[in-house]
Amino acid sequence: MLSREENEMLTRVGRGTPGGEMLRRYWWPVGFSQLITPKGPPSKVRLLGEDLVLFRDGAGRLGLLALHCSHRGTSLEFGRVEDSGIRCCYHGWLYDGAGHCIEQPAEPPDSTFKGRVQHPAYKVQEIAGFIFAYLGPDPAPLLPNYDLLLREDGERHIGAGHDYCNWLQRAENSVDQTHLVALHAPEYPHMALKRPLIGWERRPYGAKISMHVPGVTKPKFSHWIFPSHTRHTTARIGRVPDHAIRFRVPVDDTNTKTFWLRFYPYGESDKGKPLKIETVGFENDQPGVYQRVEDGWWGIASNDQDRVAQESQGPIYDRTKEHLGASDGGVIMLRAMVKESIDATLQGKDPIWTLRDPAQNRNIAFDASMEEIGALS
Repeated sequence: MLSREENEMLTRVGRGTPGGEMLRRYWWPVGFSQLITPKGPPSKVRLLGEDLVLFRDGAGRLGLLALHCSHRGTSLEFGRVEDSGIRCCYHGWLYDGAGHCIEQPAEPPDSTFKGRVQHPAYKVQEIAGFIFAYLGPDPAPLLPNYDLLLREDGERHIGAGHDYCNWLQRAENSVDQTHLVALHAPEYPHMALKRPLIGWERRPYGAKISMHVPGVTKPKFSHWIFPSHTRHTTARIGRVPDHAIRFRVPVDDTNTKTFWLRFYPYGESDKGKPLKIETVGFENDQPGVYQRVEDGWWGIASNDQDRVAQESQGPIYDRTKEHLGASDGGVIMLRAMVKESIDATLQGKDPIWTLRDPAQNRNIAFDASMEEIGALS
């Protein structure tokens, strides 16, 4: 159980809040490379409570700027992307990807006014079909080179879905393996409502999590990557095994996006084939709308079971009312690490898993089980 003050500290993500300042020390996926085209329509993005606009200019350079024009506040979502930047639809101010105002059509030709306007701009990088953003202070840490972002010996599928709840609820689900034997019982009937043995081993990146049901399954492993990501394998009965990484992205205090990547390695007969990429894009999840099924334990389709569990806790779960048991060790560990990282940030130090050494960022691989079941979302 947390106090009301602790719950506020861990869940609020806005600029100037303890949790929000900590979360700004990380790179977050905000879009897909394939969908942001040169001089194509700009895309409105919301991250950590801030409204932004994402675009790619005519030279192929990405830009991520504050959404509202520095002139009189019109949304750049309705701007026109040109060779050198994005132009506001209201008075035609033109900004490059670094936030420099490079044209003000209505100002005198000899005016130096535009040189005194610096529009808020943020760092972006592309990898594996994702566009990542960094909203924190300089110097920015390295964008982690996770193994699945680099592999090219298979098929890579990427997409995203919307979760109508606070980011911490989604993160806590990632370290709560006991829900597999209840919530996901329809997918794993051999484990349904049996007592699993869970292990949480803290690692520099977060934690390695082991799980097995004595006499039913062998130990399976997954990885929780601080602050809110998972790396795992999934080999459900009757399905093709895949490697997966999921990024739980804090949109604002009451919304989260889950960006995901599934990687299917080529078999022996396909070795040497080029990488195949499929961008699924954004799934159209609606608040309070879930796919129902007539059979199964709960009457909820497998792809919506996690959403039902976390979203029905409320937009920001009131943790002053909970009762944690011995099986909730992962949740307790996660909250302690979030508090530790908030404290470090407040002291001017790097929070957990802030990468700055290129030698440690060449190819970050994880050991994972390819047994009958891996960790789910």
